[in-house]
Amino acid sequence: MGRRAHVYPHVILWKNMAEVERLLEIHAKTVGKKKGRKYGVEVLNKSAIVLLVACWEAFVEDLAEDAFTILLRRVKNHGVFSNKVLTEAGKSLKDSNNPCDIWKLAGDGWRSVLKDHKTALFERYIGKLNTPRPSQVDALYESLLGIKQLSDSWHWKKMTPDTARTRLDKLIELRGSIAHRVKSSSKVLKKNVKDHIDFVNRVAVQTSNAVHETILKATGKEPWPTFTYRKQLPS
Repeated sequence: MGRRAHVYPHVILWKNMAEVERLLEIHAKTVGKKKGRKYGVEVLNKSAIVLLVACWEAFVEDLAEDAFTILLRRVKNHGVFSNKVLTEAGKSLKDSNNPCDIWKLAGDGWRSVLKDHKTALFERYIGKLNTPRPSQVDALYESLLGIKQLSDSWHWKKMTPDTARTRLDKLIELRGSIAHRVKSSSKVLKKNVKDHIDFVNRVAVQTSNAVHETILKATGKEPWPTFTYRKQLPS
């Protein structure tokens, strides 16, 4: 799951999720059938869940980093950032025991202060937790880009934001039970994995497009093409 800065985050997500589907292909080819059923393949389904959440985590981080980098590079002054972002970014200067630190804001210094803010946020929400739950995604994107309740964009036919948040939480809990206890409270079937892949794909669509809209409004330029949902992931 390599990372190249010039590749759009959602393109990387598709490529990473193709690895998850590869596990399902192995599942389909596994021999050892008995009465039409396959045995000893649930471990592939569990592995797919762990890998899928890793794909989501990488997407959340890549999207946030790329969006912030693009925004910081394109804007001419700090005024496009929300008061919340500026307040949090300036907190380290306000709390500093060195009164000269305030001069870090001189000239284009505000860019460096915001970059330091990004680094601190990534350590807080991603570097240590490694569990990109809805609440953490919302907190990261609001503190970094000023987007309030990003998860409110997670809706489509027969899916509300609240239901999507609950479902993502349950997926991450399932990943935790597999990764830390090896076993999960219920069987993980191939159909479950396919449903989770489609769900993460849909949530990523909404997330990418919400961030796309924010940067477009702030800079007047698109950061990347609109992310279109596809039932079948492109190869």
